[in-house]
Amino acid sequence: MLNKIKSIGMAALVVVCFFFMGFNILKGSERQQQIKVSFWGTNIPYMNAMQEIVDTYNEYQNEYEVVLSREDAGNYRTWMSAQLAGGNASDVLMTTPTYADTDAMNGYLCDLTEYLEEANPYNEEDEPWMDTFAGSYLTQVQDTNNPGQWNCIPTSTVSVRIVINKEMLSARNIPIPDENWTFSDFRKICEVFENEGKLGMEISNGKYISYMVSWMTDIFLAQVMYDEINEWDINENMMIDAQEIARTFLSDDVGFNIQSHDKYKSVMQFIKTWSKYWNNDFNSNDDTSENFLRQDIPMMFSGSWGVAGIELTLNNENPDATSPYEKFDYVSLPFPKLEETVYLSATESYTFSGLRSDIPLQELGEPSDCYCIPASVEENGKLDAVMDFLYFLSSREAAEILANTSYSIPVLTGVEIDPIMQDYVPPKKSESIKMRFGLQKLADGTAEEYHFKQMQDYLKDELSLTSLCKNVQKKYVDVTSLLSEDNEWEF
Repeated sequence: MLNKIKSIGMAALVVVCFFFMGFNILKGSERQQQIKVSFWGTNIPYMNAMQEIVDTYNEYQNEYEVVLSREDAGNYRTWMSAQLAGGNASDVLMTTPTYADTDAMNGYLCDLTEYLEEANPYNEEDEPWMDTFAGSYLTQVQDTNNPGQWNCIPTSTVSVRIVINKEMLSARNIPIPDENWTFSDFRKICEVFENEGKLGMEISNGKYISYMVSWMTDIFLAQVMYDEINEWDINENMMIDAQEIARTFLSDDVGFNIQSHDKYKSVMQFIKTWSKYWNNDFNSNDDTSENFLRQDIPMMFSGSWGVAGIELTLNNENPDATSPYEKFDYVSLPFPKLEETVYLSATESYTFSGLRSDIPLQELGEPSDCYCIPASVEENGKLDAVMDFLYFLSSREAAEILANTSYSIPVLTGVEIDPIMQDYVPPKKSESIKMRFGLQKLADGTAEEYHFKQMQDYLKDELSLTSLCKNVQKKYVDVTSLLSEDNEWEF
């Protein structure tokens, strides 16, 4: 009897095993392959948003399983280049327009141009995919070497503002400024806190390749010499493209020379004057956010990415926070406006001439997250499946997830976002003309790093204004001359 029971039990076990084997085989047949998506380390909200996008997409289809791979930000480009060169890169890669231009030139990426003319199947509206992108976001990521060709697609962007602790101002009877505040208003707020031995504002700028000072330069120069910059935009796409950069510096008709341009130099001088109100040593503070969250400073220059950290931390939901934070009300404002006479102190002022007062002080922004598809995907017969995921990643549904989970700014039209981010959405008529001339697209970004390092040395009194202008002018001429020669541009 016992043996009979054992036999029945064994038979049942075998049946169960075969059942699960069959189930797994069936499940495996439904998802025979994976689509691997790699991106560099970003903040926790962005990771959560990407996981939500992947989970949602996996629920929509059974053919492929999309999996995420988070790579180290510091070594990402080296890792990515090696993977592409070896033909074993992930199916979808986070990239930048600069990386994409270089990788496409080496034949490592799929050309996505023809797909942009088709409708994105994950958008309700039956419109070409390219028409779903707002402003000049899509234009900004086209191949510099082959205008009109796209090797990567933007998914989100950023916007910069100044975040202000309303309670710290109210406690000192300082009126809360509004969107029309001026630099004089800013300085008078700073003075109150300086009299208490506190800084009025800090900027997190620990590495010289930070964009903080670059954004300031863009926005200030737009007010000082907008008409001139606008004339350089030959194709009227609200940005200075690579060929227009070259024309600006090499054409006899334009002949822009930083060394002799008084308006340009006046902005550089003003930024250096302003920098003394941030902190010593170029304000290279890695703890700026912490100082703001602990209410040691009333103002912080930050981008839309910083809102995620503020919201999570003040709600004590940030796993990286070591101790509770006291919640406070804050507001974000665009850059303060320049005036013809700018108040610096009771005995000091700064004078500008010919300012444009109607220029938005918040840029349209540039794509901060882009994705590409390696050419090896097509060779492996997975292009249709991978393209389907890229469609979803750049759809309005995914854009809404990114906006509401990671506090990013959508690059697509018609996307509803978290109310806390409404202030960070740039005006529709905002200018994205870059006074750093899109150097990130020249010489694979090395020209831009050079420019930032020069600015850092200048602000730290290790370089004179004359040397700054001379060195930067030479770098622009060198890289654009080579670019023009390679592309046979004529002006």
